[in-house]
Amino acid sequence: MAEKSKILIIGGTGYIGKFIVEASANMGHPTFVLVRESTLSDPSKSSVIDCFKKAGVNIITGDLHDHERLITAIKQVDVVISAVGVSQTQLADQVKIIAAIKEAGNIKKFYPSEFGNDADRSHAVEPAKTLFATKAQVRRAIEAENIPYTYISSNCFAGYLLPTLAQSGVTAPPRDKVVSLGDGNAKAVFNEEHDIATYTIKTVDDPRTVNKSVYINPPGNIYSFNELVSLWEKKIGKTLEKGDLHDHERLITAIKQVDVVISAVGVSQTQLADQVKIIAAIKEAGNIKKFYPSEFGNDADRSHAVEPAKTLFATKAQVRRAIEAENIPYTYISSNCFAGYLLPTLAQSGVTAPPRDKVVSLGDGNAKAVFNEEHDIATYTIKTVDDPRTVNKSVYINPPGNIYSFNELVSLWEKKIGKTLEKVYLSEDQVLKNIEESPLPRSLIMSISHTVFVKGDQTNFEIEPSFGVEASELYPDVKYTTVDEYLSRFV
Repeated sequence: MAEKSKILIIGGTGYIGKFIVEASANMGHPTFVLVRESTLSDPSKSSVIDCFKKAGVNIITGDLHDHERLITAIKQVDVVISAVGVSQTQLADQVKIIAAIKEAGNIKKFYPSEFGNDADRSHAVEPAKTLFATKAQVRRAIEAENIPYTYISSNCFAGYLLPTLAQSGVTAPPRDKVVSLGDGNAKAVFNEEHDIATYTIKTVDDPRTVNKSVYINPPGNIYSFNELVSLWEKKIGKTLEKGDLHDHERLITAIKQVDVVISAVGVSQTQLADQVKIIAAIKEAGNIKKFYPSEFGNDADRSHAVEPAKTLFATKAQVRRAIEAENIPYTYISSNCFAGYLLPTLAQSGVTAPPRDKVVSLGDGNAKAVFNEEHDIATYTIKTVDDPRTVNKSVYINPPGNIYSFNELVSLWEKKIGKTLEKVYLSEDQVLKNIEESPLPRSLIMSISHTVFVKGDQTNFEIEPSFGVEASELYPDVKYTTVDEYLSRFV
């Protein structure tokens, strides 16, 4: 049997990169990962690096901007796979890899960072248009240098889209209503990330894939959105409502059938801003007793966020002002942290379970936050619907058993597992630097975490009767899930 090629992965600690590194090592290829010194010292990446080392992966320190070290790394391998991020700068910087490969002169094949749509067959609008144009430019640069290549068109990441049925702002597939972009008939391909990595590594030593695009289009993964919804409906035994905010007449028709409207649209600026269409329809319908805009997090009027979260909260605040300007009765739900997002990992990135060795704190760990189980958030929300005490108020879901600083959260976890964890504290300056250097959506998540764990925006003010009420005080009959009870699930 021929010796397996040595593979260097650049961007191996990123989203798809982790899967490619794992597949390469598991399939017996001598595997190398180029890692920046700053990444090696980044506590949020330590678990990923540890997993690589346990799998026998060779860690090489360097980056795209150190030409000599990049050449040294490339000369140790046969194949280079780039999995750098999707920012235009990161993609364009792959010309540095091309230059180093050309100078090194030993590489059998190069895989630029693709892992999505075919960049040469795109009909995208901005800003995606520029992204695909940059990928296409990188392709042309590879071809101009006569470097053997394989382009991987892996289509949709299943882990991004299928858990929510491609719906924004939700954490599970919908069971009531779905929104389709377009008529829902266009076919897409949804591939699981481990499979994408496996197919990619299978091509490495296959001469049939040299200077070709490899499309990961298994027949069992090709669905139109309508077919996807139909499949989901069969699984749950229920037909979902289909609609959107842009059909004004149908929106009014829907609103006229009810008394209260609750918006739970996603967190993109466009989706949040589009709630003005709901406001306009409510105003025209004239029958709504109360409107709940999509909040379900920090109080948008009491935010100290940096970008990109700053724009998100500003958009939520603008929607509030539009509601008030139209004299529409409202309730704003400030539900703080979703327990399901943060507690299963103790708010650590890049892991799938609460840590048992080391934790990273944003800031000094003393800012208080509130962690609410999603069913409880929903219960408190619905309890307010017919309660006149909540009209034109903010309702804060701050039950006392769920208010913890990060240090207190870690201490509780340590007691449950009987072990003291190593603690790493990131200064606010380092947190801000990480936000600035990270692409979306990671920078958005990090900037929201900054408001919660560094600025303490969920608890750094008093709830005054003039603007707000607290849910557990209004409804002492609700048996909510405490943080203590929630964490016990993972012991």
